[in-house]
Amino acid sequence: MNQKLLTIILFLTISFLNAQHNKNSKPNIILIMADDLGYAGLSSFGGKGINTPELDKLAETGVMCTNFYSNGTVCSPTRVALLTGRYQQRVGLDHIYFHCLKDDGLDPEENIILAKELKKIGYHTGIFGKWHLGAGKKYQPYNHGFDDFIGFLDGNIDYISHHNTESFPDWWVNHELKNQPGYATTLLNNAAVQFIEDNHKNPFFLYLPHAAVHLPMQGPNDLAIRTDDFYAYRVDNLMSPEEYMRRYSEMIASIDLGVGQIMRTLRKFKIEENTLVIFISDNGGEKIGVKYGKVNGNARGSKATMYEGGIKVPAIFYWKGKLNPGFINKDIMITMDIFPTILDLIGVPINPFKKPDGVNLWKSLNQVKKLDDRDLFWMHAERLAMRRGDLKMIRQNNGIELYNLIKDPLEENNLSKDINFQIILNQMLDSSDKWRENTAIGLPLNRVIGEHIRPIWPCKRDLKKYNKGKTWQPPNKKY
Repeated sequence: MNQKLLTIILFLTISFLNAQHNKNSKPNIILIMADDLGYAGLSSFGGKGINTPELDKLAETGVMCTNFYSNGTVCSPTRVALLTGRYQQRVGLDHIYFHCLKDDGLDPEENIILAKELKKIGYHTGIFGKWHLGAGKKYQPYNHGFDDFIGFLDGNIDYISHHNTESFPDWWVNHELKNQPGYATTLLNNAAVQFIEDNHKNPFFLYLPHAAVHLPMQGPNDLAIRTDDFYAYRVDNLMSPEEYMRRYSEMIASIDLGVGQIMRTLRKFKIEENTLVIFISDNGGEKIGVKYGKVNGNARGSKATMYEGGIKVPAIFYWKGKLNPGFINKDIMITMDIFPTILDLIGVPINPFKKPDGVNLWKSLNQVKKLDDRDLFWMHAERLAMRRGDLKMIRQNNGIELYNLIKDPLEENNLSKDINFQIILNQMLDSSDKWRENTAIGLPLNRVIGEHIRPIWPCKRDLKKYNKGKTWQPPNKKY
């Protein structure tokens, strides 16, 4: 019997034995992901004028991770890494443009998916919120192991009308297109609470990828900007700073309110001590939020950039009785680490032929052992970045940059021309080339680093004809 066959038999045997465990011995998992929430998007992470008491309480009584990175600079790549535990480049995705490329998405048949792995061992699984991993039937949540789904498939929607980026209705209930009246964040919070109510007696995996605070900027009482006879992708660029931040603050407050609802529901059913709660963001804050509210703190850059403002995000891990309250963890972590951390905690064996690129964070989170040093890579469009120790290299269309993040956290002093750093810089260039060659497939591999190609999304449309001359007007109310 050859070694490969023995490995397969061992893997299947361990999987079977794990599936026989008592259901009630398995912890519940709640994974909350904000959209475009910058590092300073919560008051506990330095946000100014932002009120997030429930999330701040979670941070105070859980573990705050102050060096947590998103896998991508934009939405969908990070979500690929989250659910697979692997660099998104391994599956050929660095963005998903499913309205323009009709058959585009994360293939559940070719990849190991977190929800499918949990469902195999008796977890009830639910996703409530933004999918953005493919709109075709093949790519929708139920094929990725999710029993329940309420939310939307596109990259963003109007919070009031629930029209997506092409102004089509995009709200799904139980995997069927069916609109519900109401503010999107409120509907998602309520769905999450109901999911816990319905499944508290058995282990569950609750994935809550919020729409907020992605544009269009709309609070609970604002009007729709995408209707049957009017469309705008965004209007925040027409708002005053006061109007923008009023809406931004209300959107954050709505997420925070839902966190409070979830935690009270856990306590109601006395399952808080058997539930791991994780809160993260998919990438850094957008340019206007950086301009008006410093939502990334003092970090350079914003969403879609390789600077810290594009990829450094807030992260909180909470598990009553299992994680020490108030611990501030400074280890360098990334989104794809969540996959192996959850599977290891539950005792699910890792597929030996599709091992995750992420690492298990548990010993670091509970202060047993610091994470080992490792290289980390980011790639989107023509840009590629790498972190090795304190040094971060960025390759993009204006050349090569090198920063010491400990001495220069704001990335102001480019060391790429410094004679003292030429050896390490060349080593990092070589390592990043090899990483790309060994990891990327499809479009990410075919891109030319430093050569900008205009993205194809959102798809082009004749807005003048569609809107028949109507334009969005900012409200008269002064804030």
